[in-house]
Amino acid sequence: MSKSIGLSLFLIALGIMFLLDNLGYVNISIRDLITTYWPVILIWIGAEKLYRDFRKD
Repeated sequence: MSKSIGLSLFLIALGIMFLLDNLGYVNISIRDLITTYWPVILIWIGAEKLYRDFRKD
């Protein structure tokens, strides 16, 4: 239980986006989203690591 749930929530949200796109409920380009917002993923991972490191103290 020491791992943060942020990455898990991100993967669930990404899976839901893929599912809705495949079922035709939304018409979004997953490739465009990832190529545009990939730095946000890196920032999120870094912020979670900082949070976990400071929380241990």
